[in-house]
Formats: sequence, structure tokens, C-alpha cells
Amino acid sequence: MRVIVGHTSADFDCLAAMIAAKKIYEDALVAFPGAIEENVRRFLLLYENALGISSLKTIDLEEITELIIVDTRQKDRIGQFESILNKENLSVVIYDHHPATDNDIVSDKVKIEKVGATTTILLKDIIKKNISITPLESTLFALGIYEDTGSLSFPTTTKDDIDVLSYLFSVGVDLRTVNKFTNIGLNIKQKSLLNQLISNSKELYFKGINVVFASSSAKEYIDGLALITHRLVEILNSDIIFVLVNMRNKIYVVARSNRNSANVGEVLKVLGGGGHSQAASAVVRNLSLLETENKIKHELEKNIQLETLAKDIMTTPVKTLDINTTIEEANKIMLRYGHNGFPVTSDGKLVGIITRQEIYKAKHHHYENETVDVYMSESIISVNPETPILEIQELMIKYDVGRVLVLSDNGNGKLEGIVTRTDLIRSLHGEEALRKESYSLFEKGREYYQYSREKIKFLIYQYFDKEILSALLQIGKIGDRFGYSVFMVGGIVRDLFLGIPNLDLDIVVEEDAIKFAHFFCQQENGKIKTHQKFKTAVVVLPNGIKIDFASARREFYEFPAALPEVEFASIKKDLYRRDFTINAMAIQLNQEKFGKLLDFYGGQRDLEQKRIRILYSLSFTEDPARIIRAVRFEKRYNFTIENSTKKLLKKAVREGLISRIRKKRLSEEFLIILQEKDPVKILKRMDELGILTGIIPNLSLSPILINRFIEVEEFIKHWYQKYPQENINKSILYLFYLLQFSQLNIRDLNKKIELSKYINTVLGCIKDCKEDTINFLRQEFLPPSSIYYHLHDKPNELLMIILLEKCKDTLVSKRIEKYLTDYKKMIICLSGKDLTDLGMKPGPIYAKILKLIFYLQMNGILDNRTKQLAFLKRLLVKGII
Repeated sequence: MRVIVGHTSADFDCLAAMIAAKKIYEDALVAFPGAIEENVRRFLLLYENALGISSLKTIDLEEITELIIVDTRQKDRIGQFESILNKENLSVVIYDHHPATDNDIVSDKVKIEKVGATTTILLKDIIKKNISITPLESTLFALGIYEDTGSLSFPTTTKDDIDVLSYLFSVGVDLRTVNKFTNIGLNIKQKSLLNQLISNSKELYFKGINVVFASSSAKEYIDGLALITHRLVEILNSDIIFVLVNMRNKIYVVARSNRNSANVGEVLKVLGGGGHSQAASAVVRNLSLLETENKIKHELEKNIQLETLAKDIMTTPVKTLDINTTIEEANKIMLRYGHNGFPVTSDGKLVGIITRQEIYKAKHHHYENETVDVYMSESIISVNPETPILEIQELMIKYDVGRVLVLSDNGNGKLEGIVTRTDLIRSLHGEEALRKESYSLFEKGREYYQYSREKIKFLIYQYFDKEILSALLQIGKIGDRFGYSVFMVGGIVRDLFLGIPNLDLDIVVEEDAIKFAHFFCQQENGKIKTHQKFKTAVVVLPNGIKIDFASARREFYEFPAALPEVEFASIKKDLYRRDFTINAMAIQLNQEKFGKLLDFYGGQRDLEQKRIRILYSLSFTEDPARIIRAVRFEKRYNFTIENSTKKLLKKAVREGLISRIRKKRLSEEFLIILQEKDPVKILKRMDELGILTGIIPNLSLSPILINRFIEVEEFIKHWYQKYPQENINKSILYLFYLLQFSQLNIRDLNKKIELSKYINTVLGCIKDCKEDTINFLRQEFLPPSSIYYHLHDKPNELLMIILLEKCKDTLVSKRIEKYLTDYKKMIICLSGKDLTDLGMKPGPIYAKILKLIFYLQMNGILDNRTKQLAFLKRLLVKGII
């Protein structure tokens, strides 16, 4: 009798290899020698009968003449079948891809190959022998290969694995089933264990390499430890991890490694375990958790290898530019040496770095005679000589930079060398990779994730109400239908991470946004307005939600403050044209990638460090309105403008670039500031940086004006507490006092700032009517109707200013408060219908009569409907009306 067995903790590669072996050994029985992983168990609940797996109880060990072992060759990993290995005349066949151990079964029929999955070895024979397989079997085989190769991402993946997968797809692979069983969620017990492991995790260093140990105990056996470890790796972002769990008097160990320095399969051999260099496990008896951990540590000290370090691959000495080098000279040097960037030094000390792109932009705007210190970046990404190259790779990806400086770690920060993308790729992949231009992945840039997709999805579902969330999900579905990548971008992403309310929904489409918006509008029965020149559209939904759509685009500025020329581009280039890094993040909305964050330029890092940073040195030159926005964001969020950005901002102000901002744009930016929660902080900072006088010459903030602004802010709070339904346009109050204390007039202000007709009218009313209104309200005897008549057409801003300035004038204040709380809210008891019912002929006289009745009601003379009707009837009888 032939029997096919796997190992005692069967995963999908083990199951797939067992079924593949049965395709070759058709008369063999298939049996599990021990436990199976949770996701495999769930798969078998559906498909066990179709796969023809036998129960271990039905197999008589003495009847076995040939034992086919797959996915292991260790004696102690085949359960009770170990007892028959020495049986006379027993034929043993082994298929495996794991490294050899001292505990291996000896056989002359062994097929061992260095591939990503044992399933691949068997499938190569199946393909060679032209054995047919069903789509279900093909899907299972794909599951086995995907699982053991990390979806083809592990370094152990080979061309054979990919070729076999290609064949399986030609037969038919159900990817929905593959996704379902490779993305298994945790049950309650597994989640509880995961939380314990997170709490008990600790970081240790072996020869300078970080290793995480996580241990726990459970009263009962909890399966799926490999899955729990996978989740733990994602959460802790660890490269090397050992998970130890005490269950039923045994220590279960699972290890994972993403570094070449640690072969976890070799390490766990000391515990009788095994596996690959990147994934291994063991079951330990007669040792405590601490003893098990100590044995692993001892083995790590012996086996862990030093990695290639920065000092091993860096270029030295480094060609640098002096801080006084002109842009023109820097360009010539860059062309001569063929470099894409240079460190900048001052008196031998490193002060910044400048790239080819920054030099090109400076030349484009005719700044050839400026020195490089003006346009260099002071944000230096550096490492020390002992930094492993994989950490350097992560830094390049995280910060989207093509070079990392190597500084001595002895405290003086001396520039020791530079590691470029070319150096890194040569070290990781060899010269051949450079010839094939493998670096293109780096050149295109890759996004860095601080938050997982699941975390971001959770934030989205918590942040938005149901109607907005429904719209975002619909946008993702339509994107999938059109084959377009769609993203939520800009301020809404920033405020999502900050937890600040924001209803400005900006969507970027990596294709034709206008076409996309039209379809979305039809689906949602909304209204649309398009702007062909800028490739944008605005959709207003029936519930009032407004969504802005734009095509991913690049913008070119022919001269400072010019309107941009637009062309289609990638999302990365679209984000690069934005004002600040914190506004240059995007979240994908397509269904399969919903919640994926794109942060090419360090926006999350700057949010965390609370700083405002432009994306390139000529940002303020190309769009001077960003000068105002930088200060607004700095004070709104209590951030700090980063040093290089501040230096470039001050330069732009000195050069008078604010005067080049289009009047309408300048007005919008200035009025937004006056509507901020605390405009005083922003205005003071603008005054300090010379921005205010750039907007309105000779304007400065005197202490008296600042105090008045502070009083305005305090009084607005009081106003809304007392009169919550009475809206105030705060910018009008600020503009009024700017005019009053700066001795400007409205006409002069309008020459600099384009104010709306409404704002001009209200400012004029305050100026012309304030004193008259105060004098009127000071009269000794005033009936309520007279107060109402005088105030009903006055703007709330005028009334608030009077209350603010005349708060000690009790009579004036009380009359305004009475008007706001009582008179303004009063509703007349009668209507035109009542007049018609009394036999009166409709006409202009209706308005006069109702006005008279309303004033008499207000004055308490006709205070109810009965009195008002009786009064009208008397007038009718007397023929007065």
C-alpha cells in the first residue's frame, strides 16, 4: 500500500504537494500525520471530499509498502509514520525544498530542489508527464506556491515557481479563492493572543542587528500561530522576529526573517525545528519559555551574520559645492561630473544638498547669478558608516531621495562619503542589474506607509458620515469600471490624519476627470460644472455635498506668479506640484486598493514633526500665494515653517513677489485668513515677516489694533453664545478695524484687495451709520417699533461693533440685545388671508396694514390675534380702510 504524507503542521504548500503527489502516484492514499493550519482546515471543510483525503484511522501502518513524504524530510515531523521508517522493504520517496538538517530521513529516492515551494517540484513532473489537472486542483496548487513564496515576494522564489504558476493560470486559477484563503482574519482567541504578544514584545540587538522576541502563554491550544506571526510582523514592522507561545506544556516557536543576516531555519535547528532562511518553526518539549528563548539567543549569537554597511559601498571622497557657488557654476560642475546632486558646505561644514532639478528650475527663472545656498535643501538625509544597506534602501524609499550622505558618528558630523541609488543597486543586485536599468523602480519613486491600509480604512469610516462615505465608495467603484486610478488628495487627507473636520473633497483621477465626473454625476443625479482648460469639474450631489474632480496633471509656470500651463501626468507628479508636503498626500479609492496611502514627499513625517515644508526650492517663485498659505498653515496647526522653507519665503518677500499675485487670488487668501479661528496669530506672523506691507503698503499692526482684534475674537464667542442664530462675517470686522486704525479708506483697500460688493456695502454701512445708530438708540423714549424700524435693515456686523465699543452704554446695549432676542424674532399674528376673509380687496394696502398691525403688536397694544382682528373690524366700520 502506498501512502502520501506531509508534515505535522500542514500548510497550503504541504496540502498542495500531497494532492500533486497523488496525481503522480494515483493508487496512493493521502493522509495528514498531525495538525493542520486553520486556513487549510477551512479550505478542507469545503473541498475535502473532492480531494480524496483519507483518515489516519483507516490506515494500517504495517500494510504500507511505500511512503511518499512531501514538504519535509525530518523524522520527527511525520508523526506516527516515523515508527515504520526502519521497516524492512519499505520504500521511502521524498519531495522537499527545505534545507538539510541532522534529523533528516535517509533515502535513495529523494528529490530536493531550491525552489520557493515543494508544490513546484511536483508540478514540474506533472507538466513533464502531461498529467491533466482540474481547475480546483490548479487553484490549490497556486495557493501552495503563493503561500510559501509570499505571493512571489520572498527571495527564495525562483523562475520555476513563476513558470509553474503561469501553467496553472493556463489551466484555470480562481483568484477569489486564492485571496479568500491567503487573507484569513483572526478569530477572538487569536486576536487575544496577538494582543498579548504585542504587549510582551521586546527588541534585542545581535551584532548591531535588531531582532524582536514576543512570547506568551495560553491555557488551551490556539492554532494559526503562523498567521498570528504574520500579523505581528506587519504591526511591529520587524525584519527578524521569534514568537514563542507556551500551550499544553509545549513551546511553539515561529520565526520570520526579511534580512540576509539571519537564517531562522538554521537557528531553530537547535530546537529540533526547521524551515527556510526566512520562515521556520519548532515545537519544544521539556523547556520553559525563558530557556527556549535563551537557546535561540545563543544560536543567534553564533549564526547571525554582519550585513553590508554604508562604509562598505559609499563613494569617498565626496565632491561638494561651496555655499557661495552660483547656480550657473553649479550647473557646469554638475554637467562635468554627471552627478544628479551635490552636498553643499560652508567652511568645510555640511549645510545642505542641491539637486539637478532645483538648479534647472533656478536657471529657468533666470537666477543664474544667485548662490546655491538660496535653493539648496537643508533637510539632509544621512546615515553613519555602520548603517546596514537595507536600512539605507528604506530611507531612500521613505524620503524619495536618490542619495544618502554618510556622516561620522563621533559627534562632529564630518562628511565621510555618499551612497547613491547606483551604489545601492550595485551592492544588492550586481552590475548586471545596473545594465538592465533595474533602478527604474527607484527613479519612479515609491510611496512610504506609516499607516497600514486597514488603519487608514478605519480612519475613513470613523471620519466621514454615511453620505460622504457612500460617495467615496461609489467613486472607487466607478474608477474600477473605467479602469482609472482615483485618489482623495490634499487637505482632506491631511486633516483626516490630524482628526480635524474638513468637508473639502478633492478627487484626482489618473485620466480624464471631466469624463469621470460626468458619469459620477449621472449615477448620483447631481449637478456638474466643468473647466476644460484646467481639466477639472465640480459635482454637487442632491444632498448638498460638493466634490471637486481634477485630472492628475503637471503645471508649468512660464514666469513667476503666472497662471500654470497644464498637461496630464501621473499621480506622483500631480502631488509634486502642490504647495507643501503635508498637502501632497493621496489615498486611493479603488475597491481593491481602498485606503492605500501615497506619500512620496514625507508629508506624514512633517505632520508628525509639526512643520511646514515646500516640495522644491522655487515653489514660492512659481506661486507667491504660497507665502501667505505657509503662514496660515503654520499658525492654524501650531506648526513651524521649516528652516529652508522660511529662508526661501523671506527671499520671495524681499523680492516683492507678493505684488505679483493676481488681485483676486490675493483677496481670497487674505479673506480666508480673516475667517481663521485665530487670525491675530497669523496677522502678527505676517507682519513679522513683512508680508502685510507686501499686500497693503505702509500697513503694520499697532498694539492698539492687535488688542482690538483680540477683543473682537472674545466678543464673537460671547455673540454666538447669546445669539446662536445670528451669523457674523468675521472678516468684515477685521477689515473695518484695519481701515479704522491704518487710516486707509475703502477705495484704497480695493486697489489692493478685490472685495465683494456685499463686503463693500457692509463696510460702507458701518462707517456711515455707526454714530447715527448709537445716537438714535440713546434717545430717552423709544417704542420697540421704532427700534425695530431703525435696526431691521442694519447688518449684524454693525450691531456687534456697537455692542463691542459701547458695552458700558447700558441703554444702547440693552436696546440692541432686545432687538436681537425679541423684536427681530417676532411674528405677526395675522396674514393677508385674514384681510381677504374680512372682505378687503387685495392690493398694496395689505402691506401697509400688516406693517401697522405688526408695530402695534410689537409695542404691546395689539398683543394677540383677537385684538388685531377686532381693531381691523373697527377700522372697516369707520371706513378708514
